Amino acid sequence: MSPRYRHRKSRPFHTFRYGWDHFQQHRDGIRHRHSGSRPTAPTPKRRSSYRGVPKIVLLREFRVQLLRGALVACGLVLVWALGFGAWDILSAKGDVNDARVAASQIINNRDRLLTSAGRQSAATALATMKSAAYAADKRLEGSAPLTVLSWIPLIGNQVDGLRNAVSDVDATATVGQHLLAAASKAADASRGTYIDLPSLKALTRQVHDARLALHGRIRSTRGLYGPIHSARATINREVRTLNALLADAEQSLTFAQPFLGSEGPRTYFVAGLNNSEMRDQGMVLSWAILSVNNGHFSMSHAATVGTISLRKPAVAITEAGTRKVFGPLEPTRIWQSVNAVGNFPTSARWMEAMYAAARGQHVDGVLGIDVVTLQNILRVTGSVRIPTVKSAINSANVAQLVLHDLYVKYPAGSQQQGRRDEISSIAQAAVDKMKSGNFDTAQLLKALAQSTPGRHLLFFDNNARNESHVVHFGASGGLTDHGTNVFHTSVQAGVAAKLDWYVRSSVRYDIQVAADGTAFITTTVTMRNLAQANAKPSYAFGPDNTNTHTAGEYIARVYQWMPHDATSAAAVKDEGLMLTHTVVHLLPQRSNVAVFQSVVKNAVKNGVLKFEFIPQGTIHPTHMTVTLRSNMALDGPGLVTWSGGKSRTITWRASR
Repeated sequence: MSPRYRHRKSRPFHTFRYGWDHFQQHRDGIRHRHSGSRPTAPTPKRRSSYRGVPKIVLLREFRVQLLRGALVACGLVLVWALGFGAWDILSAKGDVNDARVAASQIINNRDRLLTSAGRQSAATALATMKSAAYAADKRLEGSAPLTVLSWIPLIGNQVDGLRNAVSDVDATATVGQHLLAAASKAADASRGTYIDLPSLKALTRQVHDARLALHGRIRSTRGLYGPIHSARATINREVRTLNALLADAEQSLTFAQPFLGSEGPRTYFVAGLNNSEMRDQGMVLSWAILSVNNGHFSMSHAATVGTISLRKPAVAITEAGTRKVFGPLEPTRIWQSVNAVGNFPTSARWMEAMYAAARGQHVDGVLGIDVVTLQNILRVTGSVRIPTVKSAINSANVAQLVLHDLYVKYPAGSQQQGRRDEISSIAQAAVDKMKSGNFDTAQLLKALAQSTPGRHLLFFDNNARNESHVVHFGASGGLTDHGTNVFHTSVQAGVAAKLDWYVRSSVRYDIQVAADGTAFITTTVTMRNLAQANAKPSYAFGPDNTNTHTAGEYIARVYQWMPHDATSAAAVKDEGLMLTHTVVHLLPQRSNVAVFQSVVKNAVKNGVLKFEFIPQGTIHPTHMTVTLRSNMALDGPGLVTWSGGKSRTITWRASR
């Protein structure tokens, strides 16, 4: 058989396009040329039938040409899909950008969600976000070119990833609309000292449903590349953050219902914490009773603790270490000493027992409220007035007025007649003003939430289930709520004066890790007394002529709680931790330091070193610094510093 003849260049289906004779020329190896569109070589004698053509030749040629045609067709379809698919993606990109702008508007103005007008604006932005995301979702889902591209394995993953991302933005907008509607309904139904429990319950259920719905929107990034991979990772990160916030909100809302009396009336002892004479929190100098039932709350009996004084301890201190360190202060008899211990649940139980011993009445829990919390509340309610203070009290002046001016105004002998501790009285006035309802309930809830991280608003509930919710959102004041790898340093007044207003402190933890995983911790507490030198003796400046004999001199009792397995000089066990302490004298306009040394063996467990640093809830935040040096390879920060407004857990991991 003669070899087949091929032109050096020919178009697809060239062999068949000029008839059977032309096909025979190529089959039989007859060289020929083309002029224009027709062959010019002599045509062999026409055969009368196809019987002379071997089938294998015919089929082989047909397959080659068919394959070429199929490839051309696929190429054309691919070009069409890429072109029009890109057009659909670019069109959807505009819609997605509109959705992103709307979402940014909500996030950047999230504080406005605390007002009715702000929620209406957010509803409009969510509607825009929903409309834009829905349009993009429908455009991509209904795109025939993208459907074609989705059949290609590698490209198909990108198409599916893009479609899923846009669909998730659409779903998130829908969840946001439902949440905002439920939150607005709850806020609009609540007024002043009344929280509408049915709408609060509905909001709790909506938060729960939203959390479950969004959890399914966290998708794998496997097989995604470039911008689509980045977009998927960003969406996953934001959804996880949102889910964590929703989980906290669900815990808070679940707790709020029984706290507000959904299961019957409840009564709480309110301890006014005065930051001018510090214990671990402010000294308890005043008290009140908070009553709640079916969403209604009220406060009464605001008075000084002198009205509920005790002649003997209400309960015995059971733990030997606690008794050794704090027993001389009589914290279960003297209200001013009841919260010298760092663990607020312990102080709260003692306060319940002390109130029962003084009045024969039992309460369902305890709230600790200091001046920072009052500042946050007054920022919502506006100014209030109380009989013993002539001027209006607002968020701007309450701290200096209560913690400084009133103490300086009256001489020592007339303090009880001219001034009593005002914290509970101001809280009572704020609650009374709430009855007018001239504020948004969401703003009040935010003000209270802002007070908890710095240990300015502390809560204890006798109901174990309720207390677990309190622990979860960080308002319990328990030192071991999240484990016993804890450091907590507390500067407390050891003089009968009101000098904490003038004291500034900072705490530095220097951690050195040995090769065997042992941690050596040096804690340096630096204190500065800003009280004026050569001040005249007074109620505010002292001296008390017992612990001090110089006006303005501050006596600091400095305590440090450490991990349960730490060792330190003269340390004792207290509430599951180790505790040590010292005393430091601070003359006016002078600084001084207290230094603690501790060792934690086998601090690096399973390749992880982790400590929680809990600040003290002072009127002037304690500046905190943590440094790490290690003789073993640990990945993590070498230096961390913060203002002390909240606790910080720091983790280091062994390098692999």
